[in-house]
Amino acid sequence: MMHLLRSLPDPNLMTFLTLLEHLKRVAEKEPVNKMSLHNLTTVFGPTLLRPSESESAKGQHITCASDIWSHDVMAQVLLYYAQHPPISFAELKRNTLYFSTDV
Repeated sequence: MMHLLRSLPDPNLMTFLTLLEHLKRVAEKEPVNKMSLHNLTTVFGPTLLRPSESESAKGQHITCASDIWSHDVMAQVLLYYAQHPPISFAELKRNTLYFSTDV
């Protein structure tokens, strides 16, 4: 999963990391806004992680992103990233990044 993040173009990676930190800050205010990290990733996961239309259409006709990944899977992937300890852009780009084997 972390390798996938590292493979993103730098602007996309920086945007994704910024959005993750913002979602974490919103979740910290759950008593006020009623949005837990799980709720936020359920809402934003399918939007942030869906395949691009050009990628999903290569070589085959696919009617929608849910043909590739379910909305639940995309939400769970975003939840994984959001629950991971904060990672800086520089740390992620370093080759010595520690990869957790915890499942």
